[in-house]
Formats: sequence, structure tokens, C-alpha cells
Amino acid sequence: LRLDSFHAAHPNCSPKRASFLTGRHPNRMGTFAPGWSMRPEEITIAHLLGRAGYRCGHFGKWHVGTVKAGSPLNPGAMGFHEWVSHDNFFEMNPSLSRNGAPPQVIPGESSAVVIAEAIRFIDDSQKAGKPFLTVVWFGSPHEPYSGLPGDLALYDDLPAKYTKKVSLTSNETGNPTTRPQGEVLRERYAEITAMDRAIGQLRNYLAAQGLKRNTLRVYCGDNGTSPESALGAPHRGAKGDVYEGGTLVPGLIEWPARIPKPRRNAIQASTSDLLPTLCALVGQPLPRRALR
Repeated sequence: LRLDSFHAAHPNCSPKRASFLTGRHPNRMGTFAPGWSMRPEEITIAHLLGRAGYRCGHFGKWHVGTVKAGSPLNPGAMGFHEWVSHDNFFEMNPSLSRNGAPPQVIPGESSAVVIAEAIRFIDDSQKAGKPFLTVVWFGSPHEPYSGLPGDLALYDDLPAKYTKKVSLTSNETGNPTTRPQGEVLRERYAEITAMDRAIGQLRNYLAAQGLKRNTLRVYCGDNGTSPESALGAPHRGAKGDVYEGGTLVPGLIEWPARIPKPRRNAIQASTSDLLPTLCALVGQPLPRRALR
């Protein structure tokens, strides 16, 4: 099911992620801007599905609080039984915390690393005879960009095509820098290619395990394209802007048991709709608080 009018509840990262987890508009749970935490009192999809008997895991970028042990806002405190996560974004050879332990470097392309951990979690859930909620939030695509040589080579034509200078973070120094947009796009698209490949690995795993038909998969974007990579069309604005360029994101649902043939729908929907939808599917009452 392709949702052609699916929106992030906020044009920036942390508020949107909190809306996904809580079903609430960012103004209701106090996550007003990137890097702002949720309130510890919030009720998440992991709390609710945990009550319904699901094992819940988070893998990748968290960015609604710190992931370290003892934090009132780590994924465990927010209802997840396991997590291999980072406070913010990450690139190659990511440094991730496993269930709140000190971070460790896991060698490899970051999207592949995150999916490998998600597959391990699903495997363990199957062995335990438990249904699972697996939240995967990639570090990609996010500046400063990087990519595998084979993925970068797919976009070797871009540096000559887009030559204007754009501002972003330097991968070498961590300081602001300017670079030709074509070089930036080449690296961004390489990250997206690796992310797509990792999603394919997860889909292939589910098919091989006989889980494809009745596993609900939701894919969505975080926010609009960031300014250094936005090409100015077809939507006004970019990440951080309250225009469609900042909030209109991909929205896809796969569930062959209930959606046997590809469909499209232009209904207005947002990341805040995911929690009440999941509650309806697993028979859990909504939290007794205002959502939107």
C-alpha cells in the first residue's frame, strides 16, 4: 500500500520520532526540536505491544533521549526489551550501545549492521515463540555522508551535473564546510543504495523464514530532504520547513495477508497515526491521554 500523502508529524528528526513512538503531536510531548528528549512519562508503541505479548526491539538511531543504562529515556525505559542503538546518527563502522552498555564499534556498513541485529532479534523471538515489534531506524542518509566504493561508483556522473557549493559537516574534521553539491549527492545516494539493500536483506529473511505473509512492515521517511541535498522540486522547502518539502515523506505498508495486491491511496496520514493503528490491530486500548 503506497500512501501518496503521508507526512512526518514534524519537519525535523527528534519530534517526528517521538510522534511515531507515542502517537502524539510533538507539541503535546515536549519534543520541540532535534536533540530534545521525550518526557519519561510518555507511553510508547513498545509499552503497548509489550502488554499484548510482543517482544520489542529497537535498532539504530534513537535521538529522543540517551541510550545508556540508567537513563529514564533509553529504549528499555520506553518499553523495548532489547536495543542496539545510538543517541544520534552514525556512519560506517557504527559505535552502538547494546542494551545500555558502553558503546562498541561494530565493523561494516551501518545499514547492514543494523539489519543484522534486527534479524538476530527476530530469530530469537521466533525461537521463544513470541510475536515481535522491531523498530529499525537507520543512520542513513544523513550528513556527513559516506559510501562503499561500489555504491559510490553508481553515481559518478553527479559531480559534473550539480556544481553549486552547499554547506554541510565535514566527515574528516566534524566542522562546517562547503562542497560541490554533486559530490554530496553522490555520497548521499550511495548511502540510500546501501540502505535499500539492507531492507532487501530483511525482506528476503522474512520470506525464507515463512514470515513474509503475516508480518506487517511499515516504511516511512524521517523528514524531507535536507537543504544541502534538496534540488528545489517538486515540493516547496526542505527539512526543517513546514512545507511539503519538509514533511511529505515516503509511506509504504507491506502485509500480504491483508494487502494481497499493490494499491495506492491519497488519504492524508502521518507518523502520529501509527500508534492508534497498531493498537487497533493488537486489541490494545489507546492511552488515556490526548494524542494529536
